[in-house]
Amino acid sequence: MPFLRARPWALFLTMVLTIAGITVLGVLDERASARRTRADMLREESILAEVLAAEFRAGIAPLEANTTAPGPVEVVGPRWRVVPGAGEPVAVEPQLLVHGHRFLESGDHRLLLAVSGAPGLRTLQGDAVDLPRIAAAAADGLMGIELEPEEAARLGLPPDPAMAGFARVDTRGFGRWTIIVVSSASHQREHEERRALRMIFGVGLVSLVIIGFGLAAARKQRRGFALQQKLAREELRARQEESLARESRAATVLTFAAGLAHEVATPLGVIGMRAEQLAGRVEEDRDRRAVGAISEQVLRIRELMQRFLLIARGGEPLRERFAATEILAHAAARVQHRFERAGVTLRTALPGELPRLYGDARLLEHALSNLLVNACDASPPGGEVLVTAVSDGHELRIEVNDRGSGMDPAQAARAVEPFVSTKPEGEGSGLGLAIASEVLRMHRGRLALEPRPGGGTCAVVRLPAEPRTEHDVATSPAAHPDPARR
Repeated sequence: MPFLRARPWALFLTMVLTIAGITVLGVLDERASARRTRADMLREESILAEVLAAEFRAGIAPLEANTTAPGPVEVVGPRWRVVPGAGEPVAVEPQLLVHGHRFLESGDHRLLLAVSGAPGLRTLQGDAVDLPRIAAAAADGLMGIELEPEEAARLGLPPDPAMAGFARVDTRGFGRWTIIVVSSASHQREHEERRALRMIFGVGLVSLVIIGFGLAAARKQRRGFALQQKLAREELRARQEESLARESRAATVLTFAAGLAHEVATPLGVIGMRAEQLAGRVEEDRDRRAVGAISEQVLRIRELMQRFLLIARGGEPLRERFAATEILAHAAARVQHRFERAGVTLRTALPGELPRLYGDARLLEHALSNLLVNACDASPPGGEVLVTAVSDGHELRIEVNDRGSGMDPAQAARAVEPFVSTKPEGEGSGLGLAIASEVLRMHRGRLALEPRPGGGTCAVVRLPAEPRTEHDVATSPAAHPDPARR
């Protein structure tokens, strides 16, 4: 899971944001629920006021028979004397007309009256009440308002918010009466507190779950990091061991090559001296060319041995730029006689343009020659070895393909190790591929042997390359016929 693979600070930040988000949602939901509940309570108070107003309207209807137009109202205790515009004064006792006050006049409810002929608010008993905000709301025709705790306390209610619902009764001779029902929201506040406690408990429980999951994820993450570090250390150790083994193999190959070069130096000197002696005695042009070829090859071998000896003593190979086509053509020309003697065809399929390489041309030519000789030895008489090359501008890929008996992937992986030979006993030294592989590694390249579909082996050489220039195209041997192309 990506969450478990996050960094520790990202994991902690995710936990904090999740808990904060749940808390904010809980608080917003609680507030919205409280608003809905208070709105419902205010609506209920208005409905109750309408019910009481209907009782008052039914009770005062018989008294309107002797009245014409409303006049001033005088309040004396529970009696309300209404002086009409004409006629005798009429006494109204509201507490006898509104029967609902018996259950409303409790600790959580109050019933108030307002009449257009008398200023202010009064209880059913005629007591004046100083609540200007309720009086103003009644005069403005509102359906209800919410009272502050201190306003509720003036009515003898608990010091909590309260709801006031209004209902109006229009009469012909007594003016407009407003029935006001005020109820304390203390029970609602208790419900809100219980809901808040449940919300806090729920958020706390979810937070504990998130924290527990985060701790488990962090523990798993630490274990994963520890495992990754252990794997990285093991991988580093494996690379170091592989590097040591490779350096050991390279040292073995170069030491052996240096010893071999030292041993060959004496007979090679004899061959060169005899060739010089023969050069002064032969008269035929054909014989002179043969003696010249012997001398040339002796010089080439001496030069190659000197380079191997230099590298074996810790020196660096030459660093020069040269065309890739040149070393391919020279390598093919060097082993052409070997293919003719074995009855194997050597065919090259090279593009018109190949990049330049950087390194020691003689060593690379020697490495490619070893690959061609191996392919020739693996091919049956009448077979064919195909050499191809392709470049993407940054890397040159050379393939030497044969149709021999081939080898499995395990043999292909071990074939580049020193003294490992796939040839019959006594026919190979096991150094050709190892030396070729080490030479390519010196040039930041690599050698891989791959089985070919249908049988045979493909030796793949990869070398870093440089883009060709117009001068390279004009002067490269690839622009001229290749004597090794058959």
